[in-house]
Parts: sequence; C-alpha cells; structure tokens
Amino acid sequence: MKLKNKVAVITGAATGLGFETAKLFFKEGASIVGVYHKQFDDKKINDAFGGADNVFYKRTDITSSGDVKELVSETGKRFGRVDILVNNAAVDTIGNVENTTEEEFKRIMDVNVYGMFLCTKYMIPLMKKNEAGGSIVNVSSSIGLMGMADRIAYTTSKGAVINFTRSMAMDYAGLNIRVNAIAPGAIWTEMVTEFFKKHASEEFKQEIYRMHALNRFAEPLEIAKAILFLAGDDSSYATGAVFSVDGGYTCGK
Repeated sequence: MKLKNKVAVITGAATGLGFETAKLFFKEGASIVGVYHKQFDDKKINDAFGGADNVFYKRTDITSSGDVKELVSETGKRFGRVDILVNNAAVDTIGNVENTTEEEFKRIMDVNVYGMFLCTKYMIPLMKKNEAGGSIVNVSSSIGLMGMADRIAYTTSKGAVINFTRSMAMDYAGLNIRVNAIAPGAIWTEMVTEFFKKHASEEFKQEIYRMHALNRFAEPLEIAKAILFLAGDDSSYATGAVFSVDGGYTCGK
C-alpha cells in the first residue's frame, strides 16, 4: 500500500474528485480527514469506508479561520500529525469581467484561493511535526494555465493556485515538505454536471469535448490516481511542479 500509516486531509471530500481521492487514499492505507461544507451523504460515506475508525469527516467552512483552526485541532487530537494535504475544494461560475458581479468574484476567490491559504497555513504546523516531511497537492485546472472565455473568476483563482504552489515549494523544501499542483481538464463531477444543467447546451458540451485531444471528460478516479502519485513517495523528487492531466487540452488541439 502506497500510503500505509499516512494521515491525509482532503478538502471537498464528500463529492466528486475529493470523494474519489479519499476512497483511493484509504484503499492505499491512509487515515482520512475528509473536509466538506454543504453536501454530505452519511450513508454514502459509511458504505465507502465501512465505518472505519481512522476515517473522520468534518463540516468546515474553509473561508473561516475559526472553522479551519477547529479542524486542525481535532485532527491533531485524533491523529497527532498530518502527512498529506490535498486542497481540492472549489466553486465555479461563468462570466467575463463586466458581467461577473463583485460578490461572485469575491466568493470564487474566497473559496478557491483564500480557503486554500487558510487550510495550508494552519495544517503546516502539524505537518512540520513529521521528521519525514510531507506532501501538499493543490488542485488547479487546465484553464488556470491557459485561460478560457467567460470564466474570469474561476480561471483567475486557478492561476493563483499555481503560483501559490510554486512559492510554497521554495519556502518548505528545506523541511522536506513537497508542494505540487495538479491541473486537470474537464472531469465528470457533481459540480460539472450541475454547471452543464444550468449554463450549457448539448452543443456546448460537445465543443468542450473537442477541446480535449482524447475527446472526452475524465472520470474522477483518473485524476485521483494522479493526485495519489503526487501525494506519495513515487514523486519524491517532485516539488513546485504543475502536473497537467487534461486529456490533451493544453496541447491546443
């Protein structure tokens, strides 16, 4: 097992990519701290982990320093340390700089950037307790690398994640805390499904397919496996990297 005896904190862990990552990490031997905000299906979580006592889910507003500090405190009491942090939680919207409201832009930046900052800031002391160091994986996006029309708030936030990652990698390399980002293409998650229901036609969906050389969206497990690589010892010489797992989106098909 690739994560045996590791403690992994995963934000946005109740649905989509975060949930698949939590299940995969658990299968690979990790204890799981699953962070969620609104959506939570108790039966789904129990079925996935069989009521294991080394799996702990906690509702947390990651934009609240008080909530995040409480999460860190309880994680410390339960497990004593953190080996892996996956900053996955995010929200999305559409719009250009003119028709995106100030409130909506702030909401996207609060969750996608400030929330990541808070979770990392207050988890780092627990990670520093490990003589072996640790691994942080920040979930960016292919459109954080390239941009996309009518997604000004989301692309800005995901671009910020990349330089947040690179700067942290330099700050903590001396402690053997590796910090990497993953930049997925489109993934079939609950958030994406809901986005298409609200904002997109079938024609638009097919257009998004065509932007990816593989002509399809990823399944969440495909991206979770890449996160596992960055989180574990198989990527022991990687830090400050941006790992594109995007079906060829950034090839510019």
